[in-house]
Amino acid sequence: MSSTVLWAAQSITIGNYVKIGANVKVMDTDAHALDFNVRRVREEDAKQKRCAPVVVEDDVLIGVNSIILKGVTIGARSIIGAGSVVTKSVPSDCVACGNPARVVKILNTD
Repeated sequence: MSSTVLWAAQSITIGNYVKIGANVKVMDTDAHALDFNVRRVREEDAKQKRCAPVVVEDDVLIGVNSIILKGVTIGARSIIGAGSVVTKSVPSDCVACGNPARVVKILNTD
Protein backbone atom coordinates (compact mmCIF):
# COMPACT_ATOMS: atom_id res chain seq x y z
CA MET A 1 0.00 0.00 0.00
CA SER A 2 1.16 3.50 -0.76
CA SER A 3 -0.83 6.52 0.44
CA THR A 4 -3.88 4.29 0.86
CA VAL A 5 -6.81 5.52 2.97
CA LEU A 6 -8.79 2.99 5.02
CA TRP A 7 -11.80 4.82 6.49
CA ALA A 8 -13.53 2.38 8.83
CA ALA A 9 -16.57 3.32 10.88
CA GLN A 10 -17.72 -0.30 11.09
CA SER A 11 -15.49 -2.89 9.40
CA ILE A 12 -12.96 -3.29 6.58
CA THR A 13 -11.56 -6.79 6.10
CA ILE A 14 -8.61 -7.38 3.77
CA GLY A 15 -7.58 -10.93 2.88
CA ASN A 16 -4.17 -12.47 2.29
CA TYR A 17 -1.85 -11.53 -0.60
CA VAL A 18 -3.92 -8.48 -1.56
CA LYS A 19 -2.13 -5.76 -3.57
CA ILE A 20 -3.48 -2.22 -3.21
CA GLY A 21 -2.22 0.51 -5.54
CA ALA A 22 -1.26 4.06 -4.61
CA ASN A 23 -3.95 6.51 -3.48
CA VAL A 24 -6.68 3.88 -3.16
CA LYS A 25 -9.52 4.79 -0.79
CA VAL A 26 -11.58 2.15 1.00
CA MET A 27 -14.56 3.51 2.96
CA ASP A 28 -17.28 1.63 4.84
CA THR A 29 -19.35 4.76 5.49
CA ASP A 30 -20.98 7.73 3.78
CA ALA A 31 -19.53 9.84 6.63
CA HIS A 32 -22.55 12.15 6.50
CA ALA A 33 -26.32 12.03 6.15
CA LEU A 34 -27.68 12.71 2.68
CA ASP A 35 -30.32 15.20 3.87
CA PHE A 36 -28.83 18.71 4.07
CA ASN A 37 -31.07 19.63 7.01
CA VAL A 38 -29.70 16.71 9.02
CA ARG A 39 -26.10 17.64 8.12
CA ARG A 40 -26.64 21.03 9.78
CA VAL A 41 -26.97 19.35 13.19
CA ARG A 42 -23.74 17.54 14.01
CA GLU A 43 -25.28 14.99 16.39
CA GLU A 44 -28.08 14.07 13.97
CA ASP A 45 -25.63 13.92 11.08
CA ALA A 46 -23.47 11.42 12.96
CA LYS A 47 -26.50 9.27 13.85
CA GLN A 48 -27.88 9.09 10.31
CA LYS A 49 -24.76 8.30 8.29
CA ARG A 50 -24.91 4.88 6.69
CA CYS A 51 -22.26 2.22 7.18
CA ALA A 52 -21.77 -1.28 5.74
CA PRO A 53 -18.74 -3.60 5.97
CA VAL A 54 -16.22 -3.86 3.14
CA VAL A 55 -14.56 -7.22 2.41
CA VAL A 56 -11.59 -7.69 0.07
CA GLU A 57 -10.93 -11.41 -0.34
CA ASP A 58 -7.58 -13.15 -0.94
CA ASP A 59 -5.29 -12.40 -3.90
CA VAL A 60 -7.18 -9.30 -5.09
CA LEU A 61 -5.37 -6.53 -7.01
CA ILE A 62 -6.79 -3.01 -6.68
CA GLY A 63 -5.40 -0.51 -9.18
CA VAL A 64 -4.08 2.96 -8.38
CA ASN A 65 -6.59 5.74 -7.52
CA SER A 66 -9.54 3.39 -7.10
CA ILE A 67 -12.32 3.97 -4.58
CA ILE A 68 -14.07 1.09 -2.81
CA LEU A 69 -17.35 2.14 -1.19
CA LYS A 70 -19.45 0.80 1.69
CA GLY A 71 -21.09 -2.61 1.52
CA VAL A 72 -18.80 -3.95 -1.21
CA THR A 73 -17.22 -7.41 -1.30
CA ILE A 74 -14.48 -7.98 -3.86
CA GLY A 75 -14.21 -11.70 -4.58
CA ALA A 76 -10.98 -13.68 -4.43
CA ARG A 77 -8.46 -13.25 -7.24
CA SER A 78 -10.32 -10.38 -8.89
CA ILE A 79 -8.68 -7.28 -10.36
CA ILE A 80 -10.02 -3.75 -10.02
CA GLY A 81 -8.80 -1.47 -12.81
CA ALA A 82 -7.02 1.78 -12.02
CA GLY A 83 -9.28 4.71 -11.24
CA SER A 84 -12.38 2.57 -10.70
CA VAL A 85 -15.20 3.46 -8.32
CA VAL A 86 -16.57 0.22 -6.88
CA THR A 87 -20.15 0.74 -5.68
CA LYS A 88 -21.39 -2.87 -5.84
CA SER A 89 -19.83 -6.22 -5.02
CA VAL A 90 -17.55 -7.87 -7.56
CA PRO A 91 -17.52 -11.68 -7.93
CA SER A 92 -14.39 -13.81 -7.68
CA ASP A 93 -12.08 -14.34 -10.67
CA CYS A 94 -12.94 -11.34 -12.79
CA VAL A 95 -11.74 -7.92 -13.90
CA ALA A 96 -13.91 -4.92 -13.04
CA CYS A 97 -13.25 -1.30 -13.99
CA GLY A 98 -14.87 2.06 -14.61
CA ASN A 99 -17.12 4.50 -12.79
CA PRO A 100 -19.16 2.80 -11.58
CA ALA A 101 -17.07 -0.36 -11.86
CA ARG A 102 -18.49 -3.13 -14.05
CA VAL A 103 -17.23 -6.63 -14.73
CA VAL A 104 -15.47 -6.57 -18.12
CA LYS A 105 -13.76 -9.95 -18.11
CA ILE A 106 -14.00 -13.34 -16.43
CA LEU A 107 -10.55 -14.72 -15.61
CA ASN A 108 -9.51 -18.25 -16.56
CA THR A 109 -8.78 -20.02 -13.28
CA ASP A 110 -7.31 -23.23 -14.76
